Amino acid sequence: MATKWQKKDLWALFIIPLELLIGNNLIHISFFKDNPFYLLIGSVGINLVAFSILIFFYKKDLKEQWTQYRQRLWLNLLLAVVLVVASHLLIQFVRGAIPENLLKISTDASDAAVSESSFSGNVQLVALFLAAIPSFIAPFSEELIFRYLLVGKAPNNLVRIVMLFVQAVLFGLIHYANFNGNIYATIPYMAVGFFFGLIYMVYRNIWGSLVVHWIFNTVNQMLPTLFIIILTLLGIVK
Repeated sequence: MATKWQKKDLWALFIIPLELLIGNNLIHISFFKDNPFYLLIGSVGINLVAFSILIFFYKKDLKEQWTQYRQRLWLNLLLAVVLVVASHLLIQFVRGAIPENLLKISTDASDAAVSESSFSGNVQLVALFLAAIPSFIAPFSEELIFRYLLVGKAPNNLVRIVMLFVQAVLFGLIHYANFNGNIYATIPYMAVGFFFGLIYMVYRNIWGSLVVHWIFNTVNQMLPTLFIIILTLLGIVK
C-alpha cells in the first residue's frame, strides 16, 4: 500500500471538490451562460488543470508503480478487460435492484433545447470531442484521490476498511450532476467505486484499479464519441 500522508496529500484532497464547485457554477456566470462553447472549454480546462496538478504531485508514485504493473502487462490488461465487464454487470445489477421510480431523472426542457441547438457543423464535432475529454482523464484524478489516498494511505486495516466504504459513497456522489442531482441514480456508481477499491486493495498498485477505470470510461464515452465523429466526417450520419 501507499506510504504515510504528506502535505501534498492534504492539498490533493481539495482538488476534486474545488473542481466540482467551480465547474458546476460556471453556468451561473453570464459570459459562459451566453456562450455554451466557452462554457464547455472552461469545464474541460478545469478538468485538465486538476489532472495536471495531481500528475505533478504523484508522477513519482505513478512511475514506480507502473514499473511493477508492466512486469506482467499483458496478463494485467487481460484481467482488466474482464474486470471492466464485471463492472458493467455490477452497475446493471445494482440499478436493477433500485425501484424504477427512484431512478427517474428530472429534465429541464429549456436546458435540453439549448444543448441541442448550441452547436452546429464542425463546431458540434469539436464540442462532442471536448465533452468526452473529462471522462478520458478522470480515472487518473479519481483513482489517485479515492483509492490511492483514502484507501491506500489509511493508517491501519480497520481504517482502510472504513475508508473503502467512505470512498465508494463519495465516488458515487461526485457523479450526481450526471443525473441532474438524483442521488438514487448514483448508487450504482457507489457500488462500482467499492469494486474499484477492492481491485486496488488486491493489486496494492494504483495502476490495477486505474487501468480498469480508464478502460471502463473509454468504452463508455470516448470510443462511441470518436465513432460518431468519424461517421459524421465520412457523411454516413448527420
